[in-house]
Amino acid sequence: MKDKELRRIIGGRAKQRRLELGVNQPYVAEKMGVTASTIQRYEAGTIDNTKKLVLDGLADALHVSVEWLKGETEEYESDITDKKEMLIRDTMSSILSKLPYDMETSESDFSKDLLLLMLKEYELFVDSFRLACRKFKGNEESARLAETMGFESNREYNEIMFLREITHTVNALNDMGDIVRLYSKNPDAAAARLSVLLSGENSDSV
Repeated sequence: MKDKELRRIIGGRAKQRRLELGVNQPYVAEKMGVTASTIQRYEAGTIDNTKKLVLDGLADALHVSVEWLKGETEEYESDITDKKEMLIRDTMSSILSKLPYDMETSESDFSKDLLLLMLKEYELFVDSFRLACRKFKGNEESARLAETMGFESNREYNEIMFLREITHTVNALNDMGDIVRLYSKNPDAAAARLSVLLSGENSDSV
């Protein structure tokens, strides 16, 4: 395959994938450490996009294989299907790339513990949110139960039961906000309270 034709294929596929993911050229440029105009020229095939460094950068930024970019396969070899999934993974990668944090040990430990708690609570939230949506989002089959339990309407029943399912997350977010505010006044107390929440113990004992 001629170099010009390969550049056209790589550029066309890079643009195709970028548009599928719903991201712009500046986003890809930032991931690769180049300018948006460079990405534009890579996609147009007007500059060399066949070098290994460029191909690896495009593949990483767009979550596809180098082979797919070169037209050697029709399989992405990626389980990322939309922009939100990509942004989540890219954000997590960015967070991990900054470890260890350039802080004092106690500050770094507090930041890591807070991140761990956020991730732990998010995992619990997803399970609770999924269940709440399935059971109480627009559920028209609970009218009789709602009436028996004394609710004014089926809608009120669904709303209250939905909130009950995710109350843990709401409380956890409030707790995290309180802990961060406490840190500005008493770092040791904030770190201790955060440790208790991470361990799953009753925070009332602190």
